Amino acid sequence: MEYFLVFFLVLRITLAQPVPESIRSSEPNCIDCHNSVMNYSVKHEAMDAGCDLCHMATGESHPQNTVQGFTLTEPMPGLCFMCHEEHTKTNLHEVSTECLMCHSPHGSAYNSLLIQSPESAICTECHDMSMTENRVKHLPVDEGNCANCHNPHQSEFAYLLIKEKKQLCISCHSPIQKLKEFPNIHPPYEDDCGNCHDSHSSDEEGLLIQKMPDLCFNCHDLETTLENSSIIHKALNYKNGCSNCHSPHTSDQNKLLLMPDKDLCLSCHNKSITDGERTTSNIGQFLKSGNYIHPIIELEGCSVCHNPHASENQDLLNETFPFGPYSKAQVNKFELCFKCHDSQLMTEEITTSATNFRNGEKNMHFLHINGDKGRNCNICHNIHGSAYEHLITEKVMFGNWEMPMQYKIETKGGSCKTGCHAEKKYFR
Repeated sequence: MEYFLVFFLVLRITLAQPVPESIRSSEPNCIDCHNSVMNYSVKHEAMDAGCDLCHMATGESHPQNTVQGFTLTEPMPGLCFMCHEEHTKTNLHEVSTECLMCHSPHGSAYNSLLIQSPESAICTECHDMSMTENRVKHLPVDEGNCANCHNPHQSEFAYLLIKEKKQLCISCHSPIQKLKEFPNIHPPYEDDCGNCHDSHSSDEEGLLIQKMPDLCFNCHDLETTLENSSIIHKALNYKNGCSNCHSPHTSDQNKLLLMPDKDLCLSCHNKSITDGERTTSNIGQFLKSGNYIHPIIELEGCSVCHNPHASENQDLLNETFPFGPYSKAQVNKFELCFKCHDSQLMTEEITTSATNFRNGEKNMHFLHINGDKGRNCNICHNIHGSAYEHLITEKVMFGNWEMPMQYKIETKGGSCKTGCHAEKKYFR
C-alpha cells in the first residue's frame, strides 16, 4: 500500500512539470505544417478554440497526396452559422451562403477577414461598378466603403441598405435632418432622396441626376415660360440654378424660398449689377437710406411687381410699365401701377378722389402724364424707396445731368422746383 502511494505521488509530480521541448516538438501538430494560417494580422477568433472546432479527421492517414485526412465538421454555410447570425431577413445577398467568396476562414490582413481591401474591390468581382465612374463620387464610394450603406449579407430594406433609404441619407447629412421641422417640404425630398440625387456618382455637383434647372423642369412647368420670354432672370443660369433662391428640401418660407422674399432679392440686389450696356441700380441702398419704402414691398415683397423667373416686360415686371422718361398716356402701358393705384389719376382731368396730387380739383397727375409724351412715373418717384414722402425722388438723370427735384410738402399741398419749370405750388 505504501509503495502504491509513493508511486502515485511521483506520477502526479511528474505530470505537473512542463513538457520538455524535445518531447513537445516530437509530437505532430496542425501548425507544424499549416503555419501559414497564423501569419495574419487579423485572425479568426474560432482558431483560439482549436482546429477541431471546424475540422475533423476522416480516418484516412494524414498527410497523403490526393487524400483528404480531414473534412469540415459541418457543411458550409451551416458551419459559419454555428457562431455567426443565420440569415433570416427579407432580402439576402445572392452570395450570402458562399462565405469564402468574400472572407478568409483563418486570417486576413483586412478587417472582417475580407480577402481584399477596400470592400469595393470584392464587390467589383460581381457587380458592374461603372455607376461609380462619373466625375463626382459619393464619399463612401470614393473610399470603397460599400458597407457604409449596404449590408453585405442580409437586410429588411431594398438594395440591402442598412436603413430605410431616406433615414440612411440623413444619418450622415445631418444638416438636412435639422430642416425637417420646417413646415414646407419639397415633395420629391419627402418621398425619396433618389428622386434628385444619385447614390453613387454623377457628373453634376451634389450628385444630382441632372444639371439644374433641367432637373427642376421634370416637375415644374417653367421651361416653356423661359423659352417664350425675352427677359430671363440671370440667377437661373448661375451656379446652383434654382437652389440659389429655393431650398430643394424644406423651408420655413412659402415656395421653399431660402429666406423672406425681400431679403432674398436684396442678397444680390444690394449692389449695382451691370449686364452689357444696362445697369440695375442698387435697390438695397434705396431701401436702407430711405425714410419711406414702397408699402407693397414691405407687405408682400418684390415678387408682387417682378416675376422672379422670366417675363416679356423689362426688369422682369409682372405687368407693362414704360421704359424711359416718356410714354404715351394709355392705361395699358402702366398696368403694373394700376394693379394698386386708381387709373383715374391718369384719365380724369378733374377729380376729388383719384389722387391727392391736385390743385383744387385739377388733377396734377393728369397734367404731367397726359398726351403722346407723358412723363413716366419714375421721373418724379423712386418706385422702391426714398428719403421723401410719396416716394418723391431726390434727383433724376437726364443724360449726364442730375436734375434736382426740390420738392417740398406743405399742409394742404406742396411745391417743386425742377429743371422742367420754376417753383410751382399746388393746394388741395
